[in-house]
Amino acid sequence: MTPPKTNWARPIDTPPYYGYALRPGVTFTYLGLKISDRALVQRPDRPLVNVWAAGEMIAGSILGQGYLAGFGMTIGTVFGRIAGREAAAHVLSGH
Repeated sequence: MTPPKTNWARPIDTPPYYGYALRPGVTFTYLGLKISDRALVQRPDRPLVNVWAAGEMIAGSILGQGYLAGFGMTIGTVFGRIAGREAAAHVLSGH
């Protein structure tokens, strides 16, 4: 069988068969966007001037490996607040 069966795979060999419509979602971005302590998205050579990120899109940069329950909500809240504050300050400064 390709790909090889793993301990999570189960054969589908006994009817009746049922189908359910599913919608994909992003749970992990593993090594997503790198940000500064002010939530600015980083390029290899410098931070971007007006792009901030928070939540699951930065999870890999903070965790490195593994996952903690509720972590996406936590970094969404913490870095969302930081990113919002920094973006507002950027706009108010006229840049």
